[in-house]
Amino acid sequence: MEPLLDKLSSNNDPPSETAIHKVKTYLVTPLQELAEVNSEISQLEERLRSLTEKRDSIQISTNRYIAILSPIRRLPPDILHEVFYHCLSTHRNPIMAASEAPMLLTHVCSSWRTIALSSPRLWAQLHITFCDNYRAFRSRAEKTLQIRCDVVKEWLGRSGTCPLSISL
Repeated sequence: MEPLLDKLSSNNDPPSETAIHKVKTYLVTPLQELAEVNSEISQLEERLRSLTEKRDSIQISTNRYIAILSPIRRLPPDILHEVFYHCLSTHRNPIMAASEAPMLLTHVCSSWRTIALSSPRLWAQLHITFCDNYRAFRSRAEKTLQIRCDVVKEWLGRSGTCPLSISL
């Protein structure tokens, strides 16, 4: 078949009826093999999808148990107080944002929230930011200022008798 294939593919002349018949006859076996391979690939892909789904389900189930065994769950609160304190930024006072300590620590789980809220040293530092755009701030200034004052009062109230470090 190779010489015929070489001849037919080397130009753009129409093949003869005999050549067409030979090519079609030759293609029966490879096309059948191709269909079988594609079918096997589809079956394997379905099997892989099924196994991946099963693995993910097992992983989710085991992750919950593994989390129970996590060493951090066994740390006493006084150690967590200290760990939390070391989560604070060392180059500036923390801002009132849920994306950084100490606020971030209150959003992990209820026990961390309780520990963080009962750790006065976490709340003894604060950087208060102000809006750069005075016009935008002015339109809602009174309400915003009241909310901000309440948050600052609550924040500083959590500091207990610790010395304060406040920056603006």
